[in-house]
Amino acid sequence: MKTVLITGGCGFIGSHLTLFLKKKNFNVIVIDNLIIGKKKLFKGDKFFKIDITNKVKLEKVFRENKIFAIYHLAGLSKLTESFKKKRLYEKNNVQGTKNIIQLTKKYKIKYLIFSSSASVYGKKREFPINEKSSLNPISYYGKTKLLSEKLIKHECKKKKIKSICLRYFNVVGSNFKNKIGEIHNPPIHLIPILIRNIILNKPINIRLNFNTKDKSGIRDYIDVNDMARAHYLCLKKLIKIKKNFLVINLGSKKYFSVKEIFQIIHKKIKIKKIKIVFSKKLKGEPDKLVASGTLAKKILGWRPKVKIQNSISNMILWEKYKLKNKRKFVN
Repeated sequence: MKTVLITGGCGFIGSHLTLFLKKKNFNVIVIDNLIIGKKKLFKGDKFFKIDITNKVKLEKVFRENKIFAIYHLAGLSKLTESFKKKRLYEKNNVQGTKNIIQLTKKYKIKYLIFSSSASVYGKKREFPINEKSSLNPISYYGKTKLLSEKLIKHECKKKKIKSICLRYFNVVGSNFKNKIGEIHNPPIHLIPILIRNIILNKPINIRLNFNTKDKSGIRDYIDVNDMARAHYLCLKKLIKIKKNFLVINLGSKKYFSVKEIFQIIHKKIKIKKIKIVFSKKLKGEPDKLVASGTLAKKILGWRPKVKIQNSISNMILWEKYKLKNKRKFVN
């Protein structure tokens, strides 16, 4: 049984990936500082409460465990916050990645799959966005992800490691059966916020100064369970291919505006009167993000299976569960 290490393995994506890899008979070690992640979402074999910026403690895990591959998901990811806390984001997202790379080389681990972001692209006028699109992040968060990609690419050129950087678009869904999902309570992302406010009959905030047909932001949504499967396929591909470095978008190419997402949720929850408050978009928010999934299909043999309607149904179940179990999800 081969051992993989997941940084940020007690987070939303990390917990789903852990569960998926366990079902594929991997031994899974999880590292998480639990600032965002929750121990209750841990689904692996070994857990270490460690910050990836603490290289001494991090190295102890590398030294004492025979690691086959690394999934590096740990990092800060709030667009607006990244402008205000640049040093913190640089420390966590860039320096933390440097530590992972250095230890990956030192302990002769061949495979590194990195959690990047569509935010590296910035504003675009042509869609769908493919991996050759220009890179011009408009948030500091996006800049830290791009810097991390460059650090990994530099090491891959030396043929010390092989890596795939996955540029995530908007991740949704949950695995309600196994009680894992978006962990923030109260929620901080669009769909969980909309669901929670509709359930509680609170006002809905929709930002409306985007350069789109209905003036609300357009996004490409991908289910977290599809994401976990893509990560697994990345490792299978890295073992086989000769290339040392690849960048792949993870998106569905099926996009929805915020207004359309609101209508889907509203129909499922069926509350008649909802107060809607309109506001302006946040700093660092692009008008539209839609992925090309061509490369993911070609390289990984992967394409999304879960429809947005099913993702939202699972998220509604998850948010209702969190409301009934508030004490378990206090940040």
